[in-house]
Formats: sequence, C-alpha cells, structure tokens
Amino acid sequence: MAHHPSDSPLEDYLALAGKQISHPRDRERFIQLVTRWAAAWTGKHRRLEATASHHGTFLHFNQLIGTHWMQAFTFEATKRHGVFLKGPDPDRVRKSHKLRANKLDPSSLDALFDAWSAHPEGRPAGKAVEFFLEETPDETWEACLQEALACLKD
Repeated sequence: MAHHPSDSPLEDYLALAGKQISHPRDRERFIQLVTRWAAAWTGKHRRLEATASHHGTFLHFNQLIGTHWMQAFTFEATKRHGVFLKGPDPDRVRKSHKLRANKLDPSSLDALFDAWSAHPEGRPAGKAVEFFLEETPDETWEACLQEALACLKD
C-alpha cells in the first residue's frame, strides 16, 4: 500500500518512521515523544517538514532565524540506526558564512548545542548532538525539548 502525503508533516513522518520500530511498546513511546515535540513547536516562526529518502525518514523542526529558515534539529528514523534526534543544524557555521551578506546569527543554535552537549546521553556528531530513542530516558527528552524552546525563541 502506497503512502499518500497528508497535510500534516507529523502524520506523514509517524506513518513512515513507525515502520522502523518493531516493538509495539517502543513504537508507542516514539509516537508520544515526537507528538509532544511537534505540539510544542508552534508559532509563526516555526514549521515542521517531513521528508523521506533511501537514507531514512526525517521530521525537520525548522525555525526562522533572522531572515533565514534553518533546520533547527531533526528526528530521523533509519533501519540501520533506529530513531534518533540530531541537532542543532550541523551546517550552521557554513550557512552563517554563506549568508554573510544577510548575516545569520547562529548564537541561538550554538547555545542549544552547548545545552544538549551537557547531557550524558548525547553523542557527539560533528557540530551536532545525537540522542537515540532507546538510550535516552523520558526526563532527558523533556529537558532537551525545554532547552530547544528556551534557546530558539519564536
């Protein structure tokens, strides 16, 4: 059965990404987690975007920073790695340089990187941090969400 995109990036992502999780309890926890994050990501300067490729399924949490839309962070689901959160945008330094005519201020993303890096469950991933669903307790997920909302004001 083919997947037909809906008007909801969250629904699209959950429909595809949920297939990557075999255990029903893990799938339910994943759905609750991502739904909580998506519900908190509101405001005129925030947008969700779902994409899929042979690399996996992605739910991008985009934020307007100055005049630039940035992928603040992304939930990813892959057969190989399961479900994980990666952020903030690891390309922010290059983008800041590329957009220098209309400068991007990456300080809010840098602050989020520092906050997320302080969690022992976070794995370094270049200029980003990764959190894997099965390794990260609910309290840390909630702390990371609150840090994202505090660092990236709408």
